[in-house]
Amino acid sequence: LATYAENPVRWQADPAVQMYGQLLAVRDTQQDAFLVAAETLRAQADLPKDLRASAGRTRATVLFQRAVSKAEGLIIGLEAPWPREAFDAAVAAASAACDAYAAAVAESSDPALCEEVAPHCPEWAEAVNAVRHAHFQVLKLRAELRLRQVRWHARQAEHSRTLNQAAAKKASADAASIAAEALEQAGLPATAEERDLWQGAVDAAEALAEGCPDVGEADVAAFRQRGLGLQVVLLKDLAVACAMSHDLERAVLAMLRSLRLPVQQRFAVDAAAREQAEAAADGVMELCRRRLETAETQGGAEAAAAWAA
Repeated sequence: LATYAENPVRWQADPAVQMYGQLLAVRDTQQDAFLVAAETLRAQADLPKDLRASAGRTRATVLFQRAVSKAEGLIIGLEAPWPREAFDAAVAAASAACDAYAAAVAESSDPALCEEVAPHCPEWAEAVNAVRHAHFQVLKLRAELRLRQVRWHARQAEHSRTLNQAAAKKASADAASIAAEALEQAGLPATAEERDLWQGAVDAAEALAEGCPDVGEADVAAFRQRGLGLQVVLLKDLAVACAMSHDLERAVLAMLRSLRLPVQQRFAVDAAAREQAEAAADGVMELCRRRLETAETQGGAEAAAAWAA
């Protein structure tokens, strides 16, 4: 196919091109209609690749604007209830923009297309660089959302831990009262399971790391390593909470995940956090050994031995 840039008039009678052109001018106020038109045009295999790639870039831009709007309207207070619906909508919008930009980068940077378009559209290379940069920005936006999710769940888990420590006479009644009030303000009962809250933080940190692919950009890579580093610490906290609740199998699995995560040296957790993780591992293993010593059945002994292995 000839490129659109070479002879735009040739293609302007096509219904999909006409609809796209009409909605392009009002894309900021009629986003849904424009997105449908852009996707329709991109699906027309008989239209030039440069036109379809251009529509893909503009579609990604509109989705990015939508994601930014959702993120800016999201209010997350560490001592307030979790805004589940608004957060899920913001992450979904950011993910849609991430996917759109990944596709737009792949389409627009195709070497054969770039070579074909260059004589007719000298600014094509600049457009490719711009869409690649925008892809980095939306990946970081989604990572920031996940980081806020980690912080909220970790804060509530800390309050729950304080209550558990108070029940074990390891924290004051005043501290327990403050923690219970904080959980209530966050929309959670004082009986909220500490391990479930740590699990929520772990899941968010995992999503943070997984949502930062290798795109050759330092800030995105740093977010990925930060997600991995957070998992080291949070899995340790989860392991301890599970062990204190006598859920030893889950505690061992969490501890092993914490110790095996690949974290680059300069992004690694600090020495104190690493020492805490190792100390927690020792504590969990000691509980497993005690379980082994007191196992009343052959099956219980075998399970405890497997955990301690």
